[in-house]
Amino acid sequence: MNHPLPFSATVRTRPPAKLNLFLELLGKRDDGYHDIDTVMIPIDWCDQLTLRRTESDIIDLSVRWIPSPEIVARQLGISPESAQADMIEIPVDHRNLVYQALEAFRNRFALQTGFQCDLLKSIPAGAGMGGASSDAAAVLRCAAILNGISPNHPVLQELAAVLGSDVPFFLGANREKCRAARATGRGEHLSQIASSSQFDIVVVFPQVSLSTARVYSVASIPDVTIDSADIIKALRAGRANDVALAGENRLQEAASKITTEIDEILKSMWRSNLLGCQLTGSGSACFGFARSTIEAKRVANQLRSQHYPGLRVSHCRQSMVPAPIEMISNGERTVLTGSK
Repeated sequence: MNHPLPFSATVRTRPPAKLNLFLELLGKRDDGYHDIDTVMIPIDWCDQLTLRRTESDIIDLSVRWIPSPEIVARQLGISPESAQADMIEIPVDHRNLVYQALEAFRNRFALQTGFQCDLLKSIPAGAGMGGASSDAAAVLRCAAILNGISPNHPVLQELAAVLGSDVPFFLGANREKCRAARATGRGEHLSQIASSSQFDIVVVFPQVSLSTARVYSVASIPDVTIDSADIIKALRAGRANDVALAGENRLQEAASKITTEIDEILKSMWRSNLLGCQLTGSGSACFGFARSTIEAKRVANQLRSQHYPGLRVSHCRQSMVPAPIEMISNGERTVLTGSK
């Protein structure tokens, strides 16, 4: 371990969401998880995370929605008294994956100091967009930098794999920057996919969140599985039409059985002339490819107005993981690539 940064230093980053362009179930594992074959991309729908070291040995986590919880609730049509109100309530203790990540980091590196973390949430919870996993991966890298540890230290990958199946993806495939990756096993085995395109994507989150465990419990293992080779080839070629055609999510049928809103949203998206409309992860967010930036903005505005309140809609573009980290020390700002 190198010298930690001073307690006055702060690091911050913007953890991105992800979309599963392809997700196939290969079988049930003895540990209760599923073997999967999935292809993911990060997108520029991001949270904001700020972290600093503290002399006390506690973890102080604060979380709030941006632009505000009231605006998010209004977009979704949620009242404080409704059954869906817990969709925008995020714990700040051991139930939060960021808290768990910091606790695991402290224990693994035997730290006597603590952390103060401020998390501004924009990525929906229970959406299949990996918001909590992305936040956890980002805070591991931030904690490493503050403590004079490489943000690419292999121990971070070990901690990520324990925290959750999606967390390793947000550290980058093989700890390298990537714009697309294939994940196998339960999601921890990653290989980078060369992709230089900037797809215009419309992402829709409805007034319902889904439990990953419940969706997987309803899903069935197919007798004949589909291979991810076609979508990998399409990503490498950078053709949105081909990527859309090769998309697949084996969890979509299970999610649709749990809530009818999935099919209703997808029908609206298809009618809006989007390509390859499907569920991401275990849902409940859905996405579709647009033919241009102008069309993506038009469709996003159209869906937003047609279904307001009741949906959060965003025009997104492909991003990169891991997210850049900015260090603020003695009034000076430095962007860290974390590539060393």
